[in-house]
Amino acid sequence: MYDSEEFELLANSWRSDTRASTRDNEECAAQIDSDSCSSKKDGFGDHFAVGLTLLRRIRRIGRVLRAARARLGLWSAGLIAGKLAAEMVYYYAGMLPSEFYRVLGDRDSAAFGPLLARCVAVVAVAGACRAVLDYASGVLGVAMRHALTQNTQARYLRRGRLYAVASGRIDNPDQRIAQDIERLARSAADVLSELLLAPFLVAYYTVRCWTLAGVFGPVAIYAYFIVGATATQCVMAPIVRYVVAQEKAEGDFRFHHVRVRECAESIAFYGGETAERERANAALTQVVDTQYRVLWRQLGLGLLTQVFSYMGSTVSYVVIAVPIFLGSYDGLSGAELSSVISRNAFVSLYLIYRFSVIIEQAKRVVELAGYAARVVQLWEELDRADASTDACDVACAAADNAIAAVELSVITPSGMVLVSNLNVHVSAGESLVVTGPPGSGKTSLLRAFCGLWRPARGEVRVPQAGVFFLPQAPYIAGGSLREQLSYPGEWGGCTRSCSDTEASRLLAIVGLAHIIRRAGNMDRLWSVQEWLQMLSPGEQQKLSIARVLFWRPPFAALDEATSALDAAAEAVLYRALSYATITVISVSHHDGLNAFHKRRLALDGHGGFTLDSI
Repeated sequence: MYDSEEFELLANSWRSDTRASTRDNEECAAQIDSDSCSSKKDGFGDHFAVGLTLLRRIRRIGRVLRAARARLGLWSAGLIAGKLAAEMVYYYAGMLPSEFYRVLGDRDSAAFGPLLARCVAVVAVAGACRAVLDYASGVLGVAMRHALTQNTQARYLRRGRLYAVASGRIDNPDQRIAQDIERLARSAADVLSELLLAPFLVAYYTVRCWTLAGVFGPVAIYAYFIVGATATQCVMAPIVRYVVAQEKAEGDFRFHHVRVRECAESIAFYGGETAERERANAALTQVVDTQYRVLWRQLGLGLLTQVFSYMGSTVSYVVIAVPIFLGSYDGLSGAELSSVISRNAFVSLYLIYRFSVIIEQAKRVVELAGYAARVVQLWEELDRADASTDACDVACAAADNAIAAVELSVITPSGMVLVSNLNVHVSAGESLVVTGPPGSGKTSLLRAFCGLWRPARGEVRVPQAGVFFLPQAPYIAGGSLREQLSYPGEWGGCTRSCSDTEASRLLAIVGLAHIIRRAGNMDRLWSVQEWLQMLSPGEQQKLSIARVLFWRPPFAALDEATSALDAAAEAVLYRALSYATITVISVSHHDGLNAFHKRRLALDGHGGFTLDSI
């Protein structure tokens, strides 16, 4: 129990934390209008511009795609070839109306039938080209997603990187991998399909427009494009950060529902459905608010691009009218003039259309910039994790069949000293139990021993193979019972599979022989949710101990890995670990486990400790 002075100090601490939390929430809400809240926290706040920053990110993405060798060049070349063929068909189709004007003006019924047949064939080919281009663009997007996701997963799901990034300062790495990369690839494929040939098409139709309408035609159209492009750039630049904020809010909302699903039983026991509904509604409100902000700012961009697109036809009339009123076509008959006007109209309108397409890509470029920002931010965090892991490797040296801490100090990211100047040597057979009040740093010390945390000072020496770690909450993977026992499939440089005989023996040792009947057989596949429903928390912990017995590492770190079991079951499991000659470093509050350890390290929560023999 607390005395009155301690209670007052604790109450003041609570009030201080509450005020700080409220202030942080208010600052975060206010920040969304000027930047995304996550950007401020992560130090990415000024990196959402559409300009050199986007080009640098696109260049980095391009380097990853080139290194992937995923036939992207083949699909890109196919897309370019298909686009060229389609543009030839479109040009031919655009010239057909002038032929119809001439044939109908001359009342040439004999030429009308063949012209109509050609028109039907050209329209069919044009439709086929459009469908094939959409398919090629879609395949290119899938190939890009595969290459980018594979590269990101290869860096993310590595020892020392996964924990550093997942527990780091960047939000929702799972969403960035599973969703943002997909949207980035799809947006990039859509933009590329429209912009790959844009410079060549603009150049070609500029020459054609100059030939048919004189210098005034392309000059007027270019001036029109420059005005539209400048206005669009000014409008779309601020939108990118709102796209990033929207993606973060979507990720937080999805994560909340994933956690509710995973913790449904605990929530039900607490009767916390109402509280979770309120939290879900708050997350939904954040998603909807960011969507409204994005839509509101995209409204101006949409108005600008649509007006620019529709105003193009008016500009084309001016381009056509100038040479007519200047007398350039005075010698032509009515039918011939109609044919010339039709050709001029098509060329002018198509040049304006190509410029309009470039302008209309602004919305996609904004989305592309937002997705690129989130994906490259994840890569930058992985870069930092690589550097941090390399530094941690320096601080974690190899030792011969022992674990040692030399002048070890462990400090939390917030600066709290958990352990200071610890010197301990754990040889084979000299198991160690770590005790202390909650928050004293027991788990953090194990993180340092296992290489997940870099020591603030000192050195950790571990065997070359490493330390097999079991957390308090067991990790249950999807798959068969055989795969559960042999998880992670490779450890200490060795790859093994569990035989039926060995599996039956291990399950019998830990008291899970009945699981074989429940699972059907050793190789029947079960989803994660099915396993979680099949196994109680205590059975999950027993299964984790069976994994240790399967791999038989020289050292294992158990972070309250038997907390859901009674004393008798704990004794059976620790006796099995002892018979397997596995030296354990245990975090536990159960005095009954002292009999299975040689020494006790007691942390006081203020950086101090005592090390005693048992």
